[in-house]
Amino acid sequence: MPRLKFLTLYAVIAALSASAAAIGRQRAEPSQVPAGESGMTFDAVVLDKDGRVPDSLGPADFSVSVDGNARRVLSLRRVSRGPGAMTDAASRRARGAGLTTFAAEPVRNILVVIDQASLVRGQEKAAVAASQAFLDRLGMADRLAVVLLPFPRDQMLSLATEQPAARQALAKAVGQVDPARVAKPDFEALAPPVNRAVSDPERLREAEPVPAVVPPATIREAEASLRAGALDGLASLLDAIRTVPGRKVIAFFSAGIADPSPAQLSAVAASATAARAAIYVFTTPGPLGDSAPNLQVAPLEALAKSAGGAIVSLGRNPERTIGRTAAELAACYTLELEPAATDTDGRRHALRVEVAARDLTVRAPAWLIPAPDPGDFPAEAPVPAGDFGAAPARGDTSARTARAPATPPGREAELQLAMARLIDYVDAYERQYSVLVAEEEYRQAARGRTVRLRSDYLLVKPEKSTAWESFRDVYEVDGAAVRDRDDRLKRLFLEPGADVQAQLLAIRKESARYNIGAVERNINVPLFPLQFLTAENRPRFSFRLAGKRHKAGVDTWRVQFDEQSKPTIIGDLQGNDVAAKGWFLVDDITGAIVETGLQVDENASRGEIIVSFRHDPALGLWVPSEMTETYRTLPRLQPLSEGKATYSKYRRFQVKTEEKIVIPK
Repeated sequence: MPRLKFLTLYAVIAALSASAAAIGRQRAEPSQVPAGESGMTFDAVVLDKDGRVPDSLGPADFSVSVDGNARRVLSLRRVSRGPGAMTDAASRRARGAGLTTFAAEPVRNILVVIDQASLVRGQEKAAVAASQAFLDRLGMADRLAVVLLPFPRDQMLSLATEQPAARQALAKAVGQVDPARVAKPDFEALAPPVNRAVSDPERLREAEPVPAVVPPATIREAEASLRAGALDGLASLLDAIRTVPGRKVIAFFSAGIADPSPAQLSAVAASATAARAAIYVFTTPGPLGDSAPNLQVAPLEALAKSAGGAIVSLGRNPERTIGRTAAELAACYTLELEPAATDTDGRRHALRVEVAARDLTVRAPAWLIPAPDPGDFPAEAPVPAGDFGAAPARGDTSARTARAPATPPGREAELQLAMARLIDYVDAYERQYSVLVAEEEYRQAARGRTVRLRSDYLLVKPEKSTAWESFRDVYEVDGAAVRDRDDRLKRLFLEPGADVQAQLLAIRKESARYNIGAVERNINVPLFPLQFLTAENRPRFSFRLAGKRHKAGVDTWRVQFDEQSKPTIIGDLQGNDVAAKGWFLVDDITGAIVETGLQVDENASRGEIIVSFRHDPALGLWVPSEMTETYRTLPRLQPLSEGKATYSKYRRFQVKTEEKIVIPK
């Protein structure tokens, strides 16, 4: 088998995708979808019996009353949300008909709120674990914040796409109920720290790469206590985020609240509606025993329902339960009502929403209150992310011209959604973790010879470069050091200079020379297949769905690819084309890559590289866990060489900035 070698250097996405560019436009132009006659809109989630949001509803299917009086629905738009939203909206628009319009919300605002006052100290692990599972089911481009109630002194609220910051804040959660005092018959509620907020929060700083344009917010004066529960703190938070553009989702983790009044619940629900926030309550274990505080879950259910959300009992399988809720956040409807003189009288008005079709569940706010339009994008993507079309002719490097999306069949629509979520994920993956380092232990064997390599595996973007680089930097061969590991990393990342490109090229060449066997290669790095998903390379491949798999605890699509265009990305030393084929296993909610497979056939030999990913809770993303590499003869598949690499101790050499809100005490 001739030795394989790259024809093109491994480069990952170097420019923002269409959806990322759209995200930037969303910040600059918050009213992309024109308002109708009244501008009085609200959001509703409609689910069928399988938990899916239908796209066949029209304005006439909704019955809406305000203060008991029927109100006509002027317009209706179905909004695709989160990973793959732009392409999903365009695809549904192509299939849709009637008076319903389609739009996208590519980036969601998600706030995870932990009610520490309801948790026994030392038993908050269940709430933290459930919250982490919720974060796992979000898109990498979603803006996140973690809020602990009661507010710690000078708490920093972070609305950023960086999940590690949110997870670090989550790890600080501590139950406020003293377990020793719960066990005593004469239990008295703990005296909590006074929760005071002033009205001069710090102005937010710009965040990169996805800025969250959040104006200064005001948190009202509030004195929270365990007796009052978390309602005051939750209301203060809702008031603070009211002017943040777009919809918000509040994931509220609590064991219950004590004796709230109906007026309190209504006020918090109204604050949520005014902030365009839906509240989802996740119930967690609370204090038990005759002397434990009387925490009630029923009021939280009423609150969630009034705020357009739902209450979720985590049960014995919280990951699956949370997965169903995360899927619900992938779409909603926005209804615009016929105007009325009372709409702007400054009062809240009772709202009731029903759908004529059977077996549908509607989640809508209990109050009609003026709120800013969320700034959705109309479904007018020039070319959907899943529309791959024919491969360009040999030597044709020009961009394809924009065209209206064709109506795809159901299977093709699912492929478009899978590809859209995958591409969005890869784009965010590479942008957010531009300097990620892992330790690699790689054992290779070929015809009786073995070698053990220890390396640093890196994904970097050098200064003054538009290309990303993925490579291994070998520092030990069969137990013997071959370089000063720490010194090289320091020079490469902490003291970058004009010779960075030369350093990368030298390391790449040096790393490849430690491979053994008849195959000379530099494709045996775990993130190599990601380059097939760049905008310039996707038209070279055909993609298709090959069923679903349950892998690593999540449901995935199996997306198979087959390179059709020439010259191919991989070639042998004689310059001959070597077509690539294989698969991605893609999380069907987040678009995360769970497994990749790459196969190349050349002359009488076949090479196969399979990479398994695991979720890293500290980094908040899926990272390579294991790579297996085999080369065999054809047709008998006799082994030529094989290898196995494992990856651990991931760390970052760069800390990114994020937008912050200071909640002073």
